[in-house]
Amino acid sequence: MNTVLIAIDLQNSLLEAGPWQAAQVMERAVALVAAARASEAPVVFVKDRRVEPDGALDADLQVLPGDLVVEKSFCDTFLHTPLDQWLRDRGVTRLVVCGMQTDYCIDTSCRRAASLGYTVELVREAHTTFDHESLPAEQIIAHHNRILRNFPAGDGSVRTVPMDQVAFT
Repeated sequence: MNTVLIAIDLQNSLLEAGPWQAAQVMERAVALVAAARASEAPVVFVKDRRVEPDGALDADLQVLPGDLVVEKSFCDTFLHTPLDQWLRDRGVTRLVVCGMQTDYCIDTSCRRAASLGYTVELVREAHTTFDHESLPAEQIIAHHNRILRNFPAGDGSVRTVPMDQVAFT
């Protein structure tokens, strides 16, 4: 299996802070986890060490013993973590990505993965963020879906895909 699902920062305190369409994004993330498992694709959960007071992953994700949980200290899921080596050891070349925060950890991690040579599929309806002083979350997400819709990076790339076109086979 050369495809893996990576769910980024779906942690209790972040979700409770009220990002845009949090409930819908969580429903889609749970569905993606189920689809990955049904196809026997590995599931990776990424947690930000800085999230307080409750940095636990949302219980609906149902983390299993075979899943990888990566703890990070930066927006970049790969920076100072074992993720890249773990993926390479398993021959993974394609990443399906969902989670939080679109304009920080999602964007940075997708671009970094592409620069490392991975084919990245960001699920359009399965990432979220918060409103900011200059833009509402809905516009931030739409903007990132547009700029990452076809983003080449050397041997890797990022593209956005609708939820109904995600496949783990």
